[in-house]
Amino acid sequence: MLRRKKNSVMNYNQSTEEVRILRSNIEKQLEDSHSQIVMITSPKGPSHHIYISSQLAISFAEQGKKVLLVDANLRNPTLHTYFNISNTKGFSDVVMQGENGFLHAQNDYIRGLSILTAGNLFEAPVDLWVSKKIEHVVNNWKQRFDFVLFHAPSYLEISDAQVLVDQCDGVLLVVQSGKTKIEDAVAAKKQINHSKKPILGVIYQTG
Repeated sequence: MLRRKKNSVMNYNQSTEEVRILRSNIEKQLEDSHSQIVMITSPKGPSHHIYISSQLAISFAEQGKKVLLVDANLRNPTLHTYFNISNTKGFSDVVMQGENGFLHAQNDYIRGLSILTAGNLFEAPVDLWVSKKIEHVVNNWKQRFDFVLFHAPSYLEISDAQVLVDQCDGVLLVVQSGKTKIEDAVAAKKQINHSKKPILGVIYQTG
């Protein structure tokens, strides 16, 4: 079952201060890493964790960090809508076509924050989720950014997030009040633990 650890479970009500606390907790847990790669996901079903992904990225950038926020939810991309930016080229183009991620990342929203939308979708997105392709892209980003945050799809429904987790230093798991089933939260926790990647926090979303 899910166990509450000190500073690991947050009742999230869209508070700026709570975002700062979450940011601080992540920094402490990953302080030995040169470049931090974090995935934000939910156990199953629709989630509003786009707000958490975005506000966390902004919070890191406001601290003077170089941050890349990536929309890895290719089947239901929302990052471009949230920031009201174009989605002509993005993550899928970088991985599948070998295109320049630094060229397609948009960085006119806030200083220090670059945003890479999902990009053009392909008929068979499974071709994108090849570990070596993702690894190559992430290694390039590590040379440029202090933090890379992946806004990922739900962990249990499709394999995309389960491939992506191998390239990450840790995971933020978002559960939603009245919508996330406890058995799904437990199953997601077990699978993430099986990947041997730490759960950096469990966010209990009430809104």
